[in-house]
Amino acid sequence: MADIYFVGLGLSKRFLTNASLEVLKGSDVIYADIYTSISCDINEKTLREITGKEIIPATREVLETKEKEIYKLLDSGKNVAIAVVGDPMIATTHVSLATGARARGHRVSVIPGVSVHCYMISRSMLSSYKFGKSVTVTFPVLDKLDYTPYRVIKTNRELGLHTMVYLDLKETGIMTADLALNYLKKMESDIGDKVILDDDLVVIGERLGCADERVRAMKVVDALNQKFGAPPHIIIVPSRNLYEMEVEGLKCLS
Repeated sequence: MADIYFVGLGLSKRFLTNASLEVLKGSDVIYADIYTSISCDINEKTLREITGKEIIPATREVLETKEKEIYKLLDSGKNVAIAVVGDPMIATTHVSLATGARARGHRVSVIPGVSVHCYMISRSMLSSYKFGKSVTVTFPVLDKLDYTPYRVIKTNRELGLHTMVYLDLKETGIMTADLALNYLKKMESDIGDKVILDDDLVVIGERLGCADERVRAMKVVDALNQKFGAPPHIIIVPSRNLYEMEVEGLKCLS
């Protein structure tokens, strides 16, 4: 029997916890899923320097194909750590690995990290109780948009809820906030249910957890013409029915 650890690295080095460091230093093999989410200063090199161990780079797709290899390491008595930027259990790939390892008789431990989801809610000062389903704006495939984000935001709006909007990340490019809003405006133009209007408020986070992070509240029309810093970015589409304290809180971000 061996241990498999799912270790959250947080959003940057300053959010890396002692608990995560202890587990990484005590593991025999470390896989680093540092490509699905971006950090300003956590990479293979920094993890090597911090832990003094060799780091095996792995996207979620690689982890899926290497499941048998990871189980083989565990079966041989090696303790394995899967290190993830942010929080480790946001991705279902990691849940699949955890349940598979447990089914083979190995111990499974999760070391949570500061996730972009919780961080952005806190920085926005919006009520955490009023967030509905989250959604991702993805790049068009064969010039076709996925309208799921528009539908999710519409449903949340009807329920008086905020929407956390993640932005697509691919090897070919990282989506920026202005591009995501342009896609949402295109969906609005095509469907016309008045879900994303120019005067609607959005909260945009840039490079969360980094020294140069920014979180700002602005109208959609202003965001479309805004020059944002380097990604990653994230967007909250707030409810149109804000509490008085939420209104006051958002003034701190303007």
